[in-house]
Amino acid sequence: MAAAQGLPEGTFASSKEGCAKLQSKTPAELGEGLDFTVLSKTGVVGYLQRCDFVSVTAHNATSWLATAFCEESGYSYPDLFAIAQKDNGELNVTRLTSQQETYEGAADDSSANADDLDPSDADRDDKAGTDKGAATGDQSADDDEQNAYVRCDHVKQ
Repeated sequence: MAAAQGLPEGTFASSKEGCAKLQSKTPAELGEGLDFTVLSKTGVVGYLQRCDFVSVTAHNATSWLATAFCEESGYSYPDLFAIAQKDNGELNVTRLTSQQETYEGAADDSSANADDLDPSDADRDDKAGTDKGAATGDQSADDDEQNAYVRCDHVKQ
């Protein structure tokens, strides 16, 4: 397990409520009550999941790329984390496995299969009459909120 050089000191949680829970209990003590994710210099911990950072490379003074060895429900797998510190001190964390699950879910959507398309509709502009920009902006805001980790000032060791 590698201590991440350059990553901010301290413990970060995926929610402010998570930080409140960490004041009186460790992630291990929370058990099923661990309904958030915890990030530290050594890795990421969630309910029935642990990812230990194997290597961390600084991109610049406020962003890093971390390779991790993860274990979940009897499975071991590698993962990749992009970590960026925001101006307010929060961390924006993006996981490769989370992104793949999103894409796999989209690929499973039967309405997107080429076999289901009517050839006469192939040249039709699906965007006509719809405002895709607003939905994209909303999704981006949701993603930022979902990937934000707040610093926990007081945690049980």
